[in-house]
This record gives sequence, structure tokens and C-alpha cells, in this order.
Amino acid sequence: MQNEKIVRVAVVEDDPTEMKRLCGIIDMYGKNHGINFTVCTFDCAEKFLCGYEVGADVVFMDIQLPDMNGMDAAHELRKKDERVTLVFVTNFAQYAINGYEVNAADFIVKPVEYDWFEPKMDRILSRLANVSDVTLVVKTPDSTVTVKSSELKYVEVQGHWLVFHTVNGNYAAYGSLNKIETKFAPARFVKCNNCYLVNPAFVQSVSADSTVVGGDTLKISYGKRKEFKQAMAFYLGGGGNY
Repeated sequence: MQNEKIVRVAVVEDDPTEMKRLCGIIDMYGKNHGINFTVCTFDCAEKFLCGYEVGADVVFMDIQLPDMNGMDAAHELRKKDERVTLVFVTNFAQYAINGYEVNAADFIVKPVEYDWFEPKMDRILSRLANVSDVTLVVKTPDSTVTVKSSELKYVEVQGHWLVFHTVNGNYAAYGSLNKIETKFAPARFVKCNNCYLVNPAFVQSVSADSTVVGGDTLKISYGKRKEFKQAMAFYLGGGGNY
């Protein structure tokens, strides 16, 4: 898991045949391009939104869903997550015409065909690459260093100091964890308690009240337990099962 880029995908589709087809095409794309996808599936919008806390990298949303349609679900999704890449899946292209209202990146017409899907996924992944790795300038007492989110294991609060635990060493600086959390939002960092902001890519294990991150054991607080475990479930591909 450590240092391995995983693209988290959620598919919201009530038709089992269409669900299987799209998941198969995503899997084929991953094998053809050397991309590691984890795919969570949901057969209705309510299940998807109920479990959505930190979120996926890409959401494929059917527009014609039972109870709550995909467009309404997309509006609710945007209240939870403004950054996730949203792609509508529909039988009729005109149904996706209002996608701009929810900042949809694209739409795919059913039945999904690989030759049409591939260039769209190319663009989506290019967009993700541009926003997911965040660089932060950290001013320590002795120097100024740049820290990339892809190299940052976690941030720790020690009194009025923040300690950035990276693959290249640790750096301490004054700062606010909430501001750092906002800065690293595109990289999907998550708190396991109010003192630790964690990069899921470096999580090695999760138990009832602790997690091992880059070799260090960190406490998971009761108040953050559900959010943190949901975030890891989404990251590892089990987001539809809790």
C-alpha cells in the first residue's frame, strides 16, 4: 500500500448488467494502462451518500436511479465534496446537459463502450494528476523546505508546533492543523484524531483504536473513528460494505 498510487472509484448504478459492464471496462482500462483501481459499487444514491465521508477520486453516477435521481444525488454530493471528479452515466446524452450545475467533468452514454471510455478516462486521470499532489512550503526554525503530499506520511500536533513526518525526514514548524488540512484537501488526507492528519497511502494497518502509519502507531479517537475507518474503506475499495 505504501507509496502505491490507488485511484478510488465509486459506481452508482441500479442496473446489475450495466454495473458489471462498467466495472469490467474500468478493470480493463487499469490492466491496459497499469493503473491500480479500487471500485466501490452502490445500487442507489441513498446508500452512496450515507456512506460518503471523505470520498472517492472519481464517481460514475447513473442519472436514472430509483428514489433519488442522479442529478439530485450529485447536488447532495457537492455539499459533502466539492473536488471529487463526477461523471454521469446515462441512456440519453441530453439528460446530462445540466451537469455544469454540479461541476460534472464528463458524461458517458450507455451501453458503455471501451473505445469511447478510454480517452475520457485518460483526461480524467490527467486532471487528477494535476490536483492530487499538493506542495507546501514549510518554514522551520533553521530553513525552508518544500513538502509534497505524496511524500508526507502524516502531520502531528505538538503544542503550538506541527511536525511533518515525510519519507525524507521530519520537519517542525509553527502552524494550524486545520489550515494544513484545507491545503491538503485535494490529496484526501484524513484525521484519526485532532492531533494527527494522515495520508491514507501510508496507512499499514487499522485496529479498533489505533493505526500504523509509515511505521508509527497513532491513536484513533472515538470521535474520529467512524470517519477515519470509512475513509480507509473507501481508499481500499470496501466503501460499499460498511
